[in-house]
Amino acid sequence: MRRILSALVLILGLAAAPLAAHASSVTYDLTLTNVIGNVSGGTGSFTIDGSPNGLFKEFSQYGASGSALTNLSFSIGGDTFGLANSIGNASVDFLLGSLVSVNYVGSLNNSITISLTSGLLGYTYIDAVGHEISSGFISASRSTAVAPEPSTLLLFSTGALGFAAFGARKFVA
Repeated sequence: MRRILSALVLILGLAAAPLAAHASSVTYDLTLTNVIGNVSGGTGSFTIDGSPNGLFKEFSQYGASGSALTNLSFSIGGDTFGLANSIGNASVDFLLGSLVSVNYVGSLNNSITISLTSGLLGYTYIDAVGHEISSGFISASRSTAVAPEPSTLLLFSTGALGFAAFGARKFVA
């Protein structure tokens, strides 16, 4: 009975190992493409700490582990924005593993406002002091691939089997 229980615990542990391997950070690169305005657009990136897979998944600036937006930064019109100068709770939303919205409102020196809104992944940038304006859309591409390391999982599995066999042999004798 004990051998069956030990084997069951080992099998469950080995089944959970690939899931743990997927729980790493994922970074997306952003491109802000101008449609209307006198600023050409911008670039940026954001990082989430978990997998965006599932029906609906939100990663927010103040989210718990596994659903947190750990980094968001972008440049437009010579200005750089990030989580440090966001107003409110920045977040990104995924539907069936695809990015559907980036939600961010921020300002620099109370004169520049940027708003990345949900829906069609649009943005609006206004710099009243510099007389700059840009409005357009956001595209995102995944820049880091999340893949388990098969050799590490194999090494872990054989080591666990060896410990189980050694432990069972020691207690039987």
